[in-house]
Amino acid sequence: MRVWSLLVLVAAADAARLLVVLPTNTRSHHAMYGRLIAALADRQHNITVITHFPMKNPPSNVEEISLAGTIPEIVNNLTRQYNSVKPEFVHNLEQIINECVMSCETVSQMPSIKALLNSTMAFDLVIVEVFGTECFLPVAQRFQAPVVGLLSSVPLPWVNEQLGMPDAPAYVPSYMMGYGQRMSLWERFSNTAAVIWAKILYKYKSQIPSQAVADRLFGPGPSLETLAQNYSLVLSNSHFSINEVRPLVPAMIEVGGLHLDDSQTLTKDLKTFLDDSKEGVIYWSFGSMSRIETLPADKLSQMFLVLAELPQKVLVKMNTALLPKDIKVPSNVYTKDWIPQYKTLCHPNVRLFISHGGLLGTQEAVACGVPMMTVPLYADQALNARAMSDRGCARALTIKQINTRTWRESLTDILNNPAYKQNALKVRDIFLDRPIPPLEMGVYWIEYVLRHKGAPHLRSPALDLPLYQYLLLDVVAIALAITLLILFILHKLFRYLSTRCLTWWPKEKLIFEKSLLRRNSFLLFLLKFKIKTN
Repeated sequence: MRVWSLLVLVAAADAARLLVVLPTNTRSHHAMYGRLIAALADRQHNITVITHFPMKNPPSNVEEISLAGTIPEIVNNLTRQYNSVKPEFVHNLEQIINECVMSCETVSQMPSIKALLNSTMAFDLVIVEVFGTECFLPVAQRFQAPVVGLLSSVPLPWVNEQLGMPDAPAYVPSYMMGYGQRMSLWERFSNTAAVIWAKILYKYKSQIPSQAVADRLFGPGPSLETLAQNYSLVLSNSHFSINEVRPLVPAMIEVGGLHLDDSQTLTKDLKTFLDDSKEGVIYWSFGSMSRIETLPADKLSQMFLVLAELPQKVLVKMNTALLPKDIKVPSNVYTKDWIPQYKTLCHPNVRLFISHGGLLGTQEAVACGVPMMTVPLYADQALNARAMSDRGCARALTIKQINTRTWRESLTDILNNPAYKQNALKVRDIFLDRPIPPLEMGVYWIEYVLRHKGAPHLRSPALDLPLYQYLLLDVVAIALAITLLILFILHKLFRYLSTRCLTWWPKEKLIFEKSLLRRNSFLLFLLKFKIKTN
């Protein structure tokens, strides 16, 4: 269980009026954002929230503009196959970006949004979702307020550029490549190419279409590329203990684990099931964006066949009504449509978490010290799976690699090898060891921006440098010019001194020196090509 102590935040900002814009319809992201909004509301800030997931009973200081039902919830279809030469990570990135641009298009046309923008309301701070919804960045300019970004993943390549952070592709793996921090030559080449490709893809597939949406909604103004360089702060759902060690600027704050909620409770039947499972429980969930029922039927049959052989009980987040008719659920498998995941993972009888490698679920498993069997499907899941494997607390298999042999070998290895549990507990202790909990860290820095009127001192000076200065190309040119000048002067001086010395020597000495030069090839070379005697 978590051992974070609750600290009292001092020097709080005065109660402010905040606007939170969350245009994407992603339930897992809402778990992070919702916790932060609730914490800010508890600090007595007045908050207006644009969201697809309104609260059931919002407090009096929270006003919501509901987007529920306007666009379909983002749920991945696991059976989708791509038959082209285009890399799979490009397909995944394009899919996510297209869904974000669609959110921009739909939400920007809502009358309630237009009414808010045309109102006389004033806000002290605007908080926006960061990924592919930059179309709403002009909201901060409209209300003349600083802007804070919420990022539900590790820092993305284009976010690095927007904040002036180095990409460091030599040791920081790209968002969708699934590499570790110690890469081979080919992996570093592929990683660098992926970073460049992702930036180009984002510019043409997201930023340009989003610019058209913003221009229709807000009228002419600064480009989104310019506005994106004016984030006062970005809160990233990452942490160096389980993600990459990377160079960060002061405006990028890691708050990985912010969504962890100790208030979750187990239903009576679920608690009984977990308590009575003396042999242990394997918990299997692919999160809110992925459905186990949509796995290829042959793969699902093989996975169930192996699970039926294990002595442990298996708890699966799944709707059995959506399963193919020829798939039989084993007798040791217990299914539920919804499971309080964090509370379940922290139950002492849970021995293994079968996961797709989503970042939120990974953080929950780490916080509970549970080993993982990961089946990455898309986005950053391969990256998270590799990070956990490198730390010795997980194994990973892709859908294509799964068969009864590989699935059986992987599960029995994790369940029977105590090293996985020991490493999971070690990573848990590192992940939880922080000066203050991530939720309070996020609240602190948002109020820091409020206290310091946008905190412009956090902005990296790198953002004001042209590319040739940032890459020190002008410094390299000057250093090269100085080096060449020194070599030229030394060359001229040597020729002059050599010529003068040979001119002044008597004829007898000159004959002797020529004889000496014949025995010294280097001096003979200089004499032949550089020294002209009188």
